[in-house]
Amino acid sequence: MSNYQDEEIIMVPVPKSRLAAVYAALNPETTQAVSAQPEETVEYPGQPPLTASMVSRLESELGSAAVRGLMDRLAEQAPKSLTFSEAVQVTGVEFAVLRAQLGSLSRISKRLFGDAIWPMEVRQPGGGEVIYSMDPKAAKWWLEAAERRR
Repeated sequence: MSNYQDEEIIMVPVPKSRLAAVYAALNPETTQAVSAQPEETVEYPGQPPLTASMVSRLESELGSAAVRGLMDRLAEQAPKSLTFSEAVQVTGVEFAVLRAQLGSLSRISKRLFGDAIWPMEVRQPGGGEVIYSMDPKAAKWWLEAAERRR
């Protein structure tokens, strides 16, 4: 057996559904399979599947108090929706500021996941006002992640 104490250790995020394959690639002589259940997902239209671990990572990286406030409110009232005007009132920031700060959510998720994945659904029916809502499962994940941070 090799001694790895002097080697640099790196951490690579791996989806739970692929964990067994990673272990098998690292040690092909192993006959005992690693059991890993696929992580539950939530899917919003036009976005890749979202998992609890993704929500947790996104929540921990989010620096915008306004976006955090919007996410908290959506999670607390899930699955009830919120219009952009209501979001402006909830967060206490100006229209343009909130819109710009929501852009940071896209930048963070692209850096973390390679795609703009938001833990909420964004709709704009008939080209009108933007409406946000959060799936109850994603809401539970968000609130758990926020609680761990506190």
